[in-house]
Amino acid sequence: MAKRPGVSQPLTSKPLIFFNTIWYILLYEISTLIILHDELHFFKDKSRIFLNERRFLKNRFSIILKGNNGGVFLLNNLEFSYNNRFPTNNKDKSYFYLFKAQVIFNALIIFIYSATTKNLYLFGPIILNVLALYLKPHPEKIIDRINFIFQLFFQVFIIAESYYYLINVTMRLYNWNLPSSVGLLLVSMVVMYIPYMIVFFGSVQNKVLQLLISLFTFEFIAMGALSLVTYGTILYFNPFIGLMENSGFLGAIAFLVLILVIMRHWDYKFPKMRLSPDANLKVLILLLIVSIWFIMWNAFSGGNNLLTSFFTFNFSNVSFKPQYVLSGFEAGIAEELLFRYAFLTILLVAFKNYKYQIFYAPAISSLCFGLIHLGNVSAGQSLANTINQAIFAFGMGLLMCGIYLYTDLFYLPVIFHILLDTLVFSVSGQLMSGKVTLVDNILTILETLLFVAAAILLLVAVYNRRNKSFNF
Repeated sequence: MAKRPGVSQPLTSKPLIFFNTIWYILLYEISTLIILHDELHFFKDKSRIFLNERRFLKNRFSIILKGNNGGVFLLNNLEFSYNNRFPTNNKDKSYFYLFKAQVIFNALIIFIYSATTKNLYLFGPIILNVLALYLKPHPEKIIDRINFIFQLFFQVFIIAESYYYLINVTMRLYNWNLPSSVGLLLVSMVVMYIPYMIVFFGSVQNKVLQLLISLFTFEFIAMGALSLVTYGTILYFNPFIGLMENSGFLGAIAFLVLILVIMRHWDYKFPKMRLSPDANLKVLILLLIVSIWFIMWNAFSGGNNLLTSFFTFNFSNVSFKPQYVLSGFEAGIAEELLFRYAFLTILLVAFKNYKYQIFYAPAISSLCFGLIHLGNVSAGQSLANTINQAIFAFGMGLLMCGIYLYTDLFYLPVIFHILLDTLVFSVSGQLMSGKVTLVDNILTILETLLFVAAAILLLVAVYNRRNKSFNF
């Protein structure tokens, strides 16, 4: 029988990163063509659009004078759109200048490393990096747009590589293994992509692109590029740095910072942390009891048959290695932020004009959550185990969406996810193993159906609450 699944995936495997690299490049190229097509129509007739917006502003302003609250909301949306079409505000300009300063600093670091190692091949990356100084917030010319798209991908790697060169250049002059140095390194790695995020993604308003950007930030930047900083340096052999990177915990913290920054820049609110006054206490207690039981059963189920396994737990194979614990935290923090915060929030706004938005958004978010686990095949997990894990993740993801929307407590699914994966990892490691039997398949389907049923009940309660009808 196969070992029970967790719902995270190993995110640092090189085959998986390569697979995702090709996938995201294709997605971004398609998305870029869509953007350029739309912008082309805009720049062909600026005056017509400006006059239309003036008329729209005048009409909405008259609504505000009449005291219509909806008019204020519409005007705020108009102002947000207006600021994105014309020159950026002062805060955006500050990030733009900070990014250019970062580009200059990175160019100097690469040049110094090239000179000290007599590596002339690095002059190519230096020149390509300097081209980022010619970036424009809203490129109109084809050459400017090509440079913008190129730098969008190139800077992801050159920012991390520059830090790598900095460590190698200074390691004879400075002890990078000092606790204070390690702390400074970790903090800087967490925040060094903030200017990049604002410059390249800050003005994006298309919901599909926002979803892709969130996924791109998760896979490429947080879980991919950061690992390039210490690879091959003296810090590569530092046990603490290795633990932080191999477990993905450092990437999770970096993703937390980056996704909160960009979501706020897109005018979304932070995750909710205050219990909904409409939540039923009995339902909360039931959810808590069932969740704790399932976490224990999923990791430690014993007994000679399925029935006895529900109430018999085996703790003999538990091994709480630091990497397993931190990997569990990585899953709970990063994956919940991506799918239960970023994806769910963006999709809820995208479906705001649909009657059943409260069902569409969680369903799509959970489907994406399940599909991303298919990449575990490239990390060495069997296809049968991976399909089981993806199905399980879909049902679990939908239930997590239901719990979050019902309670308004984002930390509940985070804690649930952390405990679920940490305990599974402590027993069976980070990949599912063993032969998948018919019993495994049936059990996975039954679990998923139960999760979906519970999620639907919670989502119906949220739907009724918003429509002021019967609620439990």
